[in-house]
Amino acid sequence: MKKRYFTDQISKDSLEKMILCFQPQYKTYQPGETILAYSDGLEQVGILLSGSAKLYYIAENGDTSLLENYKDGDLFGEAFSLPLDNYEYIVTASSTCRAVFVEYRHLVTPCQNACQHHSQLISNLFLMAAQKSQELSLHISILNQPTIRKKLLAYLRYSQTACNAHEKEYFEIPFSLGALAEYLAVDRSAMMREIRNLKKDGYLDSSRRRFLLKK
Repeated sequence: MKKRYFTDQISKDSLEKMILCFQPQYKTYQPGETILAYSDGLEQVGILLSGSAKLYYIAENGDTSLLENYKDGDLFGEAFSLPLDNYEYIVTASSTCRAVFVEYRHLVTPCQNACQHHSQLISNLFLMAAQKSQELSLHISILNQPTIRKKLLAYLRYSQTACNAHEKEYFEIPFSLGALAEYLAVDRSAMMREIRNLKKDGYLDSSRRRFLLKK
């Protein structure tokens, strides 16, 4: 599925008119700052305008795990992540970033001015939510793999497909190796050791973020 954005098929002029109806709040965050802590309601939707951020979930014992990465144009908020009970969810800035917050009710309820492209925006939001569901399902299926090797290969096979790379073609992943270890919920040193083993066994070749699957 082609990645969708909330402004797809909406003209700049129409977007500027709709923004007046949404009563947005713009905020800037520094690396490490908390952008949003999920509560029990669906009051706000956040849109990352620049920079990068991450969604972490925190278990009752205090263990923290990465759930999602956000970049320019991505939506975040409880309406799109479906948090589970007994976990805390926190969106944290990875770099200096700027975000805009809009009340959920303004997005899903047509405004009094009956903006021509409001229905298109709602359609975009539903498609983006569907994509997020797919991405979360993929992440969970990778995390459920029993070994570091199987987690790596599952992720790399998906990345090869996502990059439209053919057999014997190199492709580039969107993470640093440190971020990849965090995404896979494994120790970085153990992951690097497994990458070396996969190379030795003839399964792949790699150079930093570039990979080639051989088998």
